[in-house]
Amino acid sequence: IYRRIENESVLPVIKKGFNSVDDFIRYAHSVSNRRKSRTGRSLELNLETIFRDEKLYFEAQAVTENRKRPDFLFPSSKAYQDPLFPDNCLRLVAAKTTCKDRWRQVIDEAKRIEVKHLFTLQQGISTAQLKQMYESRVHLVVPEPYLSTYPLEWRAKILTLEKLTKTIRCEQDMIKDIKRWVV
Repeated sequence: IYRRIENESVLPVIKKGFNSVDDFIRYAHSVSNRRKSRTGRSLELNLETIFRDEKLYFEAQAVTENRKRPDFLFPSSKAYQDPLFPDNCLRLVAAKTTCKDRWRQVIDEAKRIEVKHLFTLQQGISTAQLKQMYESRVHLVVPEPYLSTYPLEWRAKILTLEKLTKTIRCEQDMIKDIKRWVV
């Protein structure tokens, strides 16, 4: 649907032409940025649906330190803000269609959470980048079929989405009175 709407609105502008290469480049960047934004938001909405279907407690776009807004905070911002809630039961999951250098944005999104999780659709990230991520305490999460595209020596360290949701569910099941901390 998006592509059809995009074709109907963008193609006439392209056919009309541009006065300069710079005008064309600006327009192309605008179209490309809108497309990336839609893709990223779509990924977040799909993950949100999965987390709800799995009956996990979480909050999307919860505010942490310095007005940072991680994509998903488990179980909630209320738990995150409460010093009595155990740090080891807090989880952060960021969603990025591709990692590139943007994975570094995740590092300081929630200071109480030692290990951050990054869900991505990017396949075959290099060993060097995986090492940097792991050393920065950012652990990768991918769809299970993508696991085979990663270096063999890293596959055991990369979580599948299924494993991550099971881990979070087990942690949340063990938290006494968890409903006290959820919205």
